[in-house]
Amino acid sequence: MSRGVSKLRRFVRVLTVLGSIALLLSAAGGAYLWLLHGQASMNTYRPPIRAQPRSPGHTTAPLARQVVLVVVDGLRDDAVAQMPTLSRLRREGASAQAVLQAPSLSQPAWTTIVTGAWPEISGAPLINVPEEELAPISIDTIFAAARRANLSTALAGSFSWQRMVPRDVLDAVACPEGSGPAADQQVADAAIRFLHNFQPGFMLVHFDNVDAVGHDYGAVGAPYHEATLQVDRHIHDIAAAIDQRTSVLMVCSDHGHIDRGGHGGPDPVVVTTPFVAFGGPIVPGDCGTIAQADIAPTIAAILGAPMPRLNQGIVRFAMLRCDDAKRAETQLELALQRQELANLYLASIGRGSLSDTAEGDVTVALSSLQVGNLESAYRLASLAVERIDREVAQGRLDRIRRERSLRLPVAAAFVGVPLAVLILRGGRRGWWLLLSAALTILAYHALFAAEDAVYSISGITGMRPFVESIVRRTLLASALGGVLVLWRLARDQEGSVLEVIQTSLAYSLLVVYLLGCQASIVYWLNGFRFTWYVPDLGIAFWQVTALVQALVAVAFAFVLPVLLLLAGLTYQGVTTLRWHVRATGGN
Repeated sequence: MSRGVSKLRRFVRVLTVLGSIALLLSAAGGAYLWLLHGQASMNTYRPPIRAQPRSPGHTTAPLARQVVLVVVDGLRDDAVAQMPTLSRLRREGASAQAVLQAPSLSQPAWTTIVTGAWPEISGAPLINVPEEELAPISIDTIFAAARRANLSTALAGSFSWQRMVPRDVLDAVACPEGSGPAADQQVADAAIRFLHNFQPGFMLVHFDNVDAVGHDYGAVGAPYHEATLQVDRHIHDIAAAIDQRTSVLMVCSDHGHIDRGGHGGPDPVVVTTPFVAFGGPIVPGDCGTIAQADIAPTIAAILGAPMPRLNQGIVRFAMLRCDDAKRAETQLELALQRQELANLYLASIGRGSLSDTAEGDVTVALSSLQVGNLESAYRLASLAVERIDREVAQGRLDRIRRERSLRLPVAAAFVGVPLAVLILRGGRRGWWLLLSAALTILAYHALFAAEDAVYSISGITGMRPFVESIVRRTLLASALGGVLVLWRLARDQEGSVLEVIQTSLAYSLLVVYLLGCQASIVYWLNGFRFTWYVPDLGIAFWQVTALVQALVAVAFAFVLPVLLLLAGLTYQGVTTLRWHVRATGGN
């Protein structure tokens, strides 16, 4: 009878080992497919709005005849203090901190700057693509809006800008090849030439070298400081080339850098960028915090151009010197633009249309303007914009919450079912193995902190070094867990090969389970893939790291039993040798 029970137990252990192997392989396959599918969906993301607004918008009275927008790539807000010209313009003009939305990468940020649309609806690549793959911006830009106001336009900057801005909305373009200080100098020379030759109504100037230096040397050292001083001299020359009584010079950045160089995530130092405006209609003073999306509509207001049709920003009237008529007309133009955009967006995500109240606010504001009640028109148009934005935000949030509620049972089951099995069947060894798995995860993050790594996409300098660092930390942390498992086996005096393999695989399964709990929370919050909205990229970072860790943990799971058995054999050999030496010495 006892031999039959022993065989049955051995059979059960064999089945348990095979089941553990199957679960580990399934987890690895799922993690790998999730990584591939998630990356593919990010690369192929398309905004929910399919149809473009039909209205071309309305022109208003201009406040200046010219706006020159200088975009300094990769310029941190705190770097302005060491730039003499830009610091002076900040003191004498209007200034603010312009906040952008992740992904804090150049191509989506550039698109936001010239369209007023956030990456979720702008159609810009969420991840920078090579220049040769860049497509023209498919939605309305401030260049096109300026042309509808019968203004000339110009562009001086990197070749990427030439590919992004459609040529038919540009009167002049200069995009020198190459990069570095020499290329920035060519950009500055071209911009000044345009200003002297034909005075474009709107011109964008893009300097790239500060960002390149930030990537190569970090954003807090001497090379970065020297690069900011070089671009500051270019800003000085451009400011000297415009008529500051009738023109406006704006300086902004697309994103900042973490100290060691890098961007892309939601880090405060990356998403908080400088904004300075100087010239004729600009009211000096600190305007606090604005959105990066506010730059385009504010430029449109200054030029008297229509609002870009997918604009999500607002006009920053606090920095503009304008009369009541101009203010009311511009705010009504913004309300009409926002009304059309909101109805398109809400319909595209299945949330109907604006409320009658929001629609009515726009109608009454228009009536007030027509009868000359300027204060009422401005106030009602402002209320309409605020109400429309709230309804759009609420419609978006409602759909996200509904989708999360559908995902919650799946995520909860993934977390809860294995935990219930552990509670019912794990015993003391099961809890010990769970503790060992938890210490493995903690050891990984301790190594992460010791290497001064950043829990953000901004810390990814390249996929290969990023993955290699995860592999290295996971292996080191798993080795620590393996030592704990070995100690437990030695304490229990367990010598059965099947028991060692079963215990080792159980430990690895629990490591994968804890990583799966992290991934399941991300699944609940963000979903399996990018669909109709851009999910939280800070949370997505945890998803990617957890999935890569899981792949490494599964690979280590098939090595660990061998290491434990070798360690056991070595321990037995050493023990036998010591016993033999003592026995020989005793004789």
